[in-house]
Amino acid sequence: MTSSFYNGISGIKSQQFAMDVQANNIANINTSAYKGSSAEISTLFSTVLTGTYASYSNDKGLGAQSQTTALDLAQGVLENTDSPFDLAIQGDGWFGVKGQDAAKTYYTRAGSFSLDAQGSLVNADGYYLMATPGNNIAPTSLDAATLAKFGTYYNAATTGGALTPYAITPMSDVPLGSVGSQTKVTLPDILYYPPVATTKVSYGANLDPTIKTDNVTVPLDTADYTSTVTPTAGQVSLSGTVNNTTAIQNPKKGDTVIVTLTDVDGKTQNISTELDASLNWSISNSDVSGLNTTSALTASVSVKSIQEIANTEHLTTGIIAPDGSKDIIDMTFTKQVPQASSGSTWNTNIKILSYLENYTVENYNSTKTYDTSIYNVDITKGVVTKIYDPTKYYVDTSTNKVYNIVDTQTGTLTFGGAGQLLSNTVPTLSNGGTPLELNLGTVGNFDGLISSTTIKKANVATSNGSAEGFLKDYAMDTNGNVIAEFSNGKSSAVAKVAIYHFQNDQGLTQDSSTLFEASNNSGKPIFYTDKNGESFLGSTIFSNKLEGSNVSMATALTELLITQKAFDASSKSITTSDDLIKNAINMKT
Repeated sequence: MTSSFYNGISGIKSQQFAMDVQANNIANINTSAYKGSSAEISTLFSTVLTGTYASYSNDKGLGAQSQTTALDLAQGVLENTDSPFDLAIQGDGWFGVKGQDAAKTYYTRAGSFSLDAQGSLVNADGYYLMATPGNNIAPTSLDAATLAKFGTYYNAATTGGALTPYAITPMSDVPLGSVGSQTKVTLPDILYYPPVATTKVSYGANLDPTIKTDNVTVPLDTADYTSTVTPTAGQVSLSGTVNNTTAIQNPKKGDTVIVTLTDVDGKTQNISTELDASLNWSISNSDVSGLNTTSALTASVSVKSIQEIANTEHLTTGIIAPDGSKDIIDMTFTKQVPQASSGSTWNTNIKILSYLENYTVENYNSTKTYDTSIYNVDITKGVVTKIYDPTKYYVDTSTNKVYNIVDTQTGTLTFGGAGQLLSNTVPTLSNGGTPLELNLGTVGNFDGLISSTTIKKANVATSNGSAEGFLKDYAMDTNGNVIAEFSNGKSSAVAKVAIYHFQNDQGLTQDSSTLFEASNNSGKPIFYTDKNGESFLGSTIFSNKLEGSNVSMATALTELLITQKAFDASSKSITTSDDLIKNAINMKT
């Protein structure tokens, strides 16, 4: 009978333990990434009653005892936040954090991190987040003009000149590595993305081969007429033919022939005639009394005729120079005439232009003296322009800008009757000393430049290289990489946040509501590896999210009520046992 006292006492103690566990769960219902626990209560050894003949045993229980707590590792709800370093793990695994002394690694799923004054990722308790470094950031030297373009990311009170600038080597993903190679994540306040020179440009467009004609004046070959004319009695006679003039395409009867006579004093006189049906022309006894005829006259002859003229296409695209400046590839395509019956051939002149300075243009001032070695004075147009060597500089009069000619190359493009590229002799360009391949299309295909009157194709240019960039922001991707984002639109990984796994998560030793330590029971932390032995996270890390507590208020309160009733039942068993003993004593008396 007295054993019932002990059963009641053990029941009270066990249910008190269970109530404490449930109360702790309820207290942490709003704690990020808190994992609820459940109390485990075991039965003490029982004694078998003797003298029973049933097929089963009749036990006399000796009470219960509190054993341990079981961790509920169910996923908590992911809640949105506005901080890029609020991290949540979807799946199993733990973040690693270390204290200031870095003596011990703790494991947690609470992912609320921020940057401290030194740029390190820490939680609210100052524990450093463990990650594998990309080792792609190094101190650098930047001039004052470049430093002036920076803001500061997390240390706004400090001017850029007082901080150490760092440069980054771009990488898309940081390998996780092995357990133990992780360190704290320190992000520079001033991070520079060096310019990357353009080494390849691809261009696609349609060079329109439509035959164009115009009334043009073509000089005749001097072999086709007498170049020195001796006037007779103030008159001259002159004749010739265009049969041997290769510059004229399909001359015909009625085309105008213009004869320009020049005397010894430089005075000129024009005389016009026409081609006859045999493409001959002649001038007979034309009056030249207005010229100085004491010496022989010099004649130059040209024909004014409807001719095919060369089509010209001008295309440009931007590139990045080795110093980071934005230069231009300037491409001029001139069709060879006469055009063949099938296909077309284009001469190509390609320049790399680097902006130099504003083009100097001013109104002409008659009272001002201009140095003609520097300025070109065009009084007829009323302007004064600065002279630039055309072999070194290109002047864009439409924008009044001057460009330094970095490189010039020429070549020839041949196209088939359908417009496809047949050949390309454009050589590699020099982008400030960096070789630059200009891809104008694949021979025999239509993927680059074409020359067709029927196919429509938009001008499309692609190129590599990037301008200099200045740190704008830090962020996270779903692969666990800490990402640096730059003003030039580029980004680079700088570190990978580690996710640690254990053979037995239930064996972790709990130090606080969200911090755990590895133990002999949990085993050492591990990384998942693929068939090639490469480590990977094994779960997804979400940025701008926090994992909520996995404790259900309804469940926790219900369990608390049940535990409370069990506690009451245990206490009643004690009072009942006491009453039974009292009755037994009274019966004896």
